[in-house]
Amino acid sequence: MPPPAPLEPLGRSLLLDDGDLVVRGTGLADVRGLANLVQALTVRLLTPYGSDPCDHRYGLSAGQAFTHPGGTRVLKDLLRLEIVRTLAADPRVREVADVAFTEDPAVRVLTVRVLVEVLDGRTTDLTAEVEV
Repeated sequence: MPPPAPLEPLGRSLLLDDGDLVVRGTGLADVRGLANLVQALTVRLLTPYGSDPCDHRYGLSAGQAFTHPGGTRVLKDLLRLEIVRTLAADPRVREVADVAFTEDPAVRVLTVRVLVEVLDGRTTDLTAEVEV
């Protein structure tokens, strides 16, 4: 019997492509390490808060930001705070270093780019789109 594979400190999961599982050959593809963390954090941002039946505290609570009175600046500030709260809840994240928005008013989408520092000191970024 071969020795077990060493544990990956940033985890291992099934690879997703636009929310769908990826099939390679006769099985499901996996994702490990930093790529797994980026995938996990992106899924966390795209999951509505409270919608996970296994963890009601999981996900992004963006609804209040969109219903709060104020302009785009207030919306971005509230979303930034919620994004930091959401991603900092992952124990593999040391710090959410930056949250930046790009908006395209023609399609009513905010693209958020987040720079995250991982527990092992590396930094990585992730991108997600939030409809406004």
